[in-house]
Amino acid sequence: MNRDLAFGVAGAVIAVGYYGLAVRIPASALADAVGPQGLPIAYASVLLLLSVILTARSVRRSESPRPVHAARVAGMLAIGAVYLALVPWLGYTATLAALILAVTWYLGGIVNRTIVVVAVSGALVFWLLFVRLLGIPHPAGVWARLF
Repeated sequence: MNRDLAFGVAGAVIAVGYYGLAVRIPASALADAVGPQGLPIAYASVLLLLSVILTARSVRRSESPRPVHAARVAGMLAIGAVYLALVPWLGYTATLAALILAVTWYLGGIVNRTIVVVAVSGALVFWLLFVRLLGIPHPAGVWARLF
């Protein structure tokens, strides 16, 4: 069994278990339209979809997968750790834009004006989706005190 197939199956099992736990979250009289189960169910659904895609790709692919280099994985984990450390101070939107830029650069992309626009636009779209549309508060950071 190749690694992608194993992780795809494991991800699907975790997604199903997570979904089972998410639907057991009790509803509250203070809940909004999404409810307390909404986001966990969405996460479980996305994880299941990605697991199915990974499993299907691994079954379809006849060649062996590329080796994963520990240094590359450690670099991505470091970027994620820096993001988590900075988000309370810089706020969700600014930190997410910086995360998109950092990952693009780390994976070999060239940081130019177009990438900056994509990063800022992506951060704004996620902010609009989570904060405005779904009503999920995110850290505003120092920007809230300045304006």
